[in-house]
Amino acid sequence: MNTKERILITALKLYNSQGVNTITSRHIAAEMGISPGNLHYHFKHTDEIIQTLYDRLSLDFDAIILSMESPGHIDITVIKDLTRRSFELVYTYRFIFLHFVEIGLRIPAVKKDYYALTQRREQQFLAFFEKLKSDGVFRRDIPATVLQALVTQIFIIGDFWLSNNELTLKLKGSKAVAHYSNILFNLFYPYLVDPAQLS
Repeated sequence: MNTKERILITALKLYNSQGVNTITSRHIAAEMGISPGNLHYHFKHTDEIIQTLYDRLSLDFDAIILSMESPGHIDITVIKDLTRRSFELVYTYRFIFLHFVEIGLRIPAVKKDYYALTQRREQQFLAFFEKLKSDGVFRRDIPATVLQALVTQIFIIGDFWLSNNELTLKLKGSKAVAHYSNILFNLFYPYLVDPAQLS
């Protein structure tokens, strides 16, 4: 593994455990046992590290969405799997979501990209819902405005469930992922042709 990759892995671990405000490039370098100069050869400042980690998160989400758009019949198990995989990814990069507003203000490029991403994701989700309707998983009588609201609900829960967890249950790892992905999964109950599939 090269030094640049090690920096990113170490930074992710430290940001996840201690947040973005307390961790400097010196902390990351010390954790790795390298000089700050060596670290700055690869990344000029910590914002560049954060931006790179955000870009990786975005690419990993793209891969999940791409699998969602693959042809073939979709059933409730596909939705459950996509939900779980998304929450696992959020947990992997949890520092971003726990400090999202602050990071967006600190690194305007992240805020700009996130806005563009949500616009793109909205269209992808709406197309996915239409496929669920045509495949007989979702009811066909759901108004477009209700599906639009469902997309917003998914964004709110998906992006901010970690904050709720930190303030309330304080679940860790797979327990946190399982609990909160199940909460989002249950959002689909009113839209299903056969709600018994959720049990």
